[in-house]
Amino acid sequence: MHVLKSLVVGGLAAALSASGAFAAAPMTAWQKAGGPVDATGSFVLPPPDVEGVDPATLDALALYEGDHSGGGILDEVRLGAMGFWQNNASSNQGIYVTGEVLFDPFVRPFDNWILNVLLRPRPHLGATVSPDGPDQLFGGVTWTIPVWRSLFVETSFGGTVHNAPLKNAEVAVGCRVLFRESLGLGVDFGQHWRVVAGVDHSSHANLCGNENDGLTHLGASLGYRF
Repeated sequence: MHVLKSLVVGGLAAALSASGAFAAAPMTAWQKAGGPVDATGSFVLPPPDVEGVDPATLDALALYEGDHSGGGILDEVRLGAMGFWQNNASSNQGIYVTGEVLFDPFVRPFDNWILNVLLRPRPHLGATVSPDGPDQLFGGVTWTIPVWRSLFVETSFGGTVHNAPLKNAEVAVGCRVLFRESLGLGVDFGQHWRVVAGVDHSSHANLCGNENDGLTHLGASLGYRF
């Protein structure tokens, strides 16, 4: 009897192990949905055909993955041109050049796409410079929200340091260190290239007195993803 019980228990354990039911590595959301994940970056479009999943849902969703084969911790680099977007800034109307690097998320992927979008933003560092207006160094985190196929919305939050006048100027910002937010709309072109058009704004939320004209730019950037 003991021999028979051992054989039955051993057979069941072997079958469960072979089925992958107790695999140590958790499956991603798309693997659970029945489709393979070919991850080349932290923002990966879903597979085009996954059995049992509504195609409209597949178009609207994407999965953040931390497996980068090309860039290491670096996810993306961008270079763009912007204009000063404020009515009271006639002296700052030149072209601003902006550059930015975005890194892999610090948080490992979840099995839930909503958690991946909300809790795995990409850290970023960048600069905006111009001979006609104030320069900025900025940093923070960027959230990417898939919309439809290769279209996505992007938003960020962080801080910036700058050399704009603090008081008694056409554009006076009150503090040397400001909050910085941005909002953009982007399109992926193939595996590596993307274009993002958007606006960024920096201010101190009235924490440094009444001088709070802020710094606002509108423009577009070309990005390369590793």
